[in-house]
Amino acid sequence: MNNNQLKLNLPLWRGWQTDDNRPGDLADQTEAKVTYVREVRLNYRGPKRLANLDAIHEPEKAAAFMRRVLPDNVREHFLTLFLNGANCVVGYFVAATGTANFCHVGAREVFQAAVVGGAVSIIVGHNHPSGQAEPSPADADLTKRLSEAGALLGIHVLDHLVLGSEGYFSFRERGRMQT
Repeated sequence: MNNNQLKLNLPLWRGWQTDDNRPGDLADQTEAKVTYVREVRLNYRGPKRLANLDAIHEPEKAAAFMRRVLPDNVREHFLTLFLNGANCVVGYFVAATGTANFCHVGAREVFQAAVVGGAVSIIVGHNHPSGQAEPSPADADLTKRLSEAGALLGIHVLDHLVLGSEGYFSFRERGRMQT
């Protein structure tokens, strides 16, 4: 691992057990096992001048950025853009990948990387492989839950975009974001 990478292993269970899955005692510590279930990895590419970063001040620009980084349009992908205090994109994260018409997203996954990445605010969005940019009731509920979670963490959710094949739907532009 080079100096520009941060690697965190998060243990699921902090304990140890013997080879036959019995809880061990102090004499069995030489056979201890720790189970790790997730790895968070951030690649740091070094400082950039602000002029080189993508400043996001309109939903069109956020939608264009998201379209550039979407892995594919066969399944739903939920993206989080990390912004600094000047609304410049300092990173992004694919928080969830779903099926052709559904993507389960939790606030924990969205904000975990935002906190580690040092985001001041975020813009979230996802694609609709059907091509329709109209949000579902579940999309509206998710927007409300993420806005509330962001308020608790001090990371403002600026917008939620739904990307269709031709256009996009912006919750902020349509007046459907909590202030």
